[in-house]
Amino acid sequence: MNEADPLKKELTFYESNKHKWLSTHLNQFVVIAGDQVAGFFTDYESAFKAGIRTFGVKSQFLIKQVCAAEPVYVVY
Repeated sequence: MNEADPLKKELTFYESNKHKWLSTHLNQFVVIAGDQVAGFFTDYESAFKAGIRTFGVKSQFLIKQVCAAEPVYVVY
């Protein structure tokens, strides 16, 4: 694992599947570890619990909302 890019594999997998997921899982949260998907969930908390249950508490996994356009957050 590259320390500078710890979730690079998961993000690449997300990007390669995003287009097909947009039609079936729009605005849901996907849980990814490597190239394995734990599922799609309507809220972040459910996705997080599924990630822990599926991949373990010490495992690294990505939770990402399936969106057509990435939201932009501004912190003041």
